[in-house]
Amino acid sequence: MKPPIISVLGVLALVVSCQAAEIGWVSFHAGDDIPSANAAAAGFNSAPDVGYTQLLQANGHNVTRIITSASPDPSVLNLFDLVIVSRSVPSSHYQGAGATAWNSITAPIIVMGGYVMRSSRMGYTTGTTIPDTAGTIGLEVLAPSHPVFDGISLDGDNAVGAYAGIVDFLGTPQRGISVNTDPVAGGGTILATVATTGDPAFGGTIIGEWMTGAVMANGSADTLAGHRLAFLSGSREASGLTSEGAGIYDLTPAGAQMFLNAVDYMAVPEPGAMAFLVPGLLVLVVRSRRK
Repeated sequence: MKPPIISVLGVLALVVSCQAAEIGWVSFHAGDDIPSANAAAAGFNSAPDVGYTQLLQANGHNVTRIITSASPDPSVLNLFDLVIVSRSVPSSHYQGAGATAWNSITAPIIVMGGYVMRSSRMGYTTGTTIPDTAGTIGLEVLAPSHPVFDGISLDGDNAVGAYAGIVDFLGTPQRGISVNTDPVAGGGTILATVATTGDPAFGGTIIGEWMTGAVMANGSADTLAGHRLAFLSGSREASGLTSEGAGIYDLTPAGAQMFLNAVDYMAVPEPGAMAFLVPGLLVLVVRSRRK
């Protein structure tokens, strides 16, 4: 059978030797074309965070949408190679007993929203300060050899010039990425921060990593039952738009490649070759299993 030709985000490319990971995508929205009732009432015809799931699917991954809950089912979630908590979730599901339940999932998790990471929620950070980015942001990469940055062009200061920007919905600019600027908890490793001078979130953590056994800074001092990565991306809803409209795709081509790298790193599927499809780029990489 010939390899399929897939169009994603306006890019047409040939997919070769894709290696699938089984991904659980946690969100307000039941399907790529099934926005929540509040999002549909606000004018969304598809899930606001559909850009991410389409990107994953176009790169050979199998994505199952899971409705966000304060009572996640470990018998379901722990079967996935990777669980991704979208920006399009309510932070109330990730506080108190809900935070403990999510921190107890053994499957690896990528967290895309800063609000659920605060000390008042799952406790990845020591405080609750969380400004929004105000425009296109670049990153300072603190761990350039990390697999998340494979194939990414860094300047002499280990910086990426453009990672994510501001998006519109029905002609209205949305707010940017909500970024935690307090110190990370649990011995987490900061991998990249906002590098754009003058941005309200300057210096805040965009990408960070926590290992199994890390003790969180929430009220119950939860111990993480699995590997975690913060990869902040997705718009904050503009004032007046339902919060269920948060999480619209906002990555540049470099940001998209980092996201796919992060998924590859965290999911750890079988070794093989994979073509990363990102807007404006086709990057062929060889996978290898982490030890």
